[in-house]
Amino acid sequence: MTSQPTLADWCHRCPSCGTWGATLPVAINDEDSPIDEVRREAGLRSIRQRVSGLILRRIEAAEPPGRRLLDIGSAHGWFVGAAAGSGYVAEGIEPDEGVAADAGAPTRVGYFPDALDADERFDVLTFNDVLEHIPDPRAVVSACREHLSDGGLLSINIPSSSGLLFRTAVVARKRGSGQGLFDRLWQVGLPSPHLWFFDRPALVRLCESEGFDVVHAGTLPSMTWRGFWNRAHMDRRPSPATVAGVAAGVLSAPLLNRGGDIMHLVLRRRS
Repeated sequence: MTSQPTLADWCHRCPSCGTWGATLPVAINDEDSPIDEVRREAGLRSIRQRVSGLILRRIEAAEPPGRRLLDIGSAHGWFVGAAAGSGYVAEGIEPDEGVAADAGAPTRVGYFPDALDADERFDVLTFNDVLEHIPDPRAVVSACREHLSDGGLLSINIPSSSGLLFRTAVVARKRGSGQGLFDRLWQVGLPSPHLWFFDRPALVRLCESEGFDVVHAGTLPSMTWRGFWNRAHMDRRPSPATVAGVAAGVLSAPLLNRGGDIMHLVLRRRS
């Protein structure tokens, strides 16, 4: 990884594959977390509910070998609930103890794969905006292969470095502006910041090298106007700058949802 000092001293980029990385500290379960969980839940509920059905339809189209599903980093349990409503025997795993305790769906507290028994197998494993928060994504993808049944499916949706928003933030930061947007995309100062931004080819290569074949590659909507205010203020008080940012985000949501900011892969465990 090559340092990117013109953007931030914690920001790095691989010169060969173009993957972006960060050395930001992770502080899950820190008692001094700045996040208002009530606001975060209200801010994310709408977009999570909107995309859950689409993700499940893509998984169904890939024909999983069975109905046992584990959502990794399951947060408040929205996707687990949606999967259960679609006929899956679904549960989540969540490292944030407070969030897991309030989840509205069956949830184990802990990290993947440490919280699983060595011989546990699932038919579907899902990461919904989670893999970018994990310090060693390659090790986790490798562990997915070990915990999937034969022909099992891995679903990953993740922010893309090729997306309109990320590319705009990088250009603005290089020109000496846009620090607020750039930092926000990486979730600087939050307990679980973004540690990686992949583009699709790099993420596909990583997964293929760990024994997976791509079944579906597409995008997902990244935002809805409903809940956007709470999403923008889950760790801060409203200010003129944040009000302007919310207004800009709401107005530009249709464009951003077509800008490829969230990529989605469905992959099959190679025999």
